Amino acid sequence: MSSQGWNECLVNLTAAGQLYNTYTTAKSMFTSSTALAGASAGLITLPPNFFDRPGKGLHIMGQAGVSNRVTGPDTFTMQIMVGAVIAFTTGAVNLTTTAHTTIPMWFDIMLTARTVGNGTLATLMGQAYLRGQMVAQASGLADNAGGTGGAMAPNTAPAVGTGFDSTVSNTLDLFVAQSVSNAGNGFQIQQYRVFAIN
Repeated sequence: MSSQGWNECLVNLTAAGQLYNTYTTAKSMFTSSTALAGASAGLITLPPNFFDRPGKGLHIMGQAGVSNRVTGPDTFTMQIMVGAVIAFTTGAVNLTTTAHTTIPMWFDIMLTARTVGNGTLATLMGQAYLRGQMVAQASGLADNAGGTGGAMAPNTAPAVGTGFDSTVSNTLDLFVAQSVSNAGNGFQIQQYRVFAIN
């Protein structure tokens, strides 16, 4: 028996986010203390029981300006936060050893509820694809070497993220961490959309 299904855009960023550099600890790309006006439009509060059954999903896509220094190799890590929980992480994404200043990177993240419930029972399966001149599949590669320009993330066997409570409202947020605090390592959200896959 078939069921009605549709995709719905839940959030659409209306302004570029702040360029963040010189940090290591993961921070929100929308709500950190120096966020630009309008960038908080990237946030959405998911209502209680948004994830009401296994199989319900989110498609998160966006474009960022990424900077990296030549003296690496360095990495960055993207995290999808559901409330205070890291529900998905890309793991460390390798950057090339060719320096860049806020050049474009496209990211696609698919999240699917594997379990739902209270406490820490709800879990999401997530996988991502990152495309950009600065992205490398292995550490220590220069631009345009074999294995640069795109990578799947995380580069591990698929596994669900940390459990969260899907029976309460939760803010969905995007955090990014850098492996090295340097003015040459930066991340700035330019475009960002979250689609519900019903």
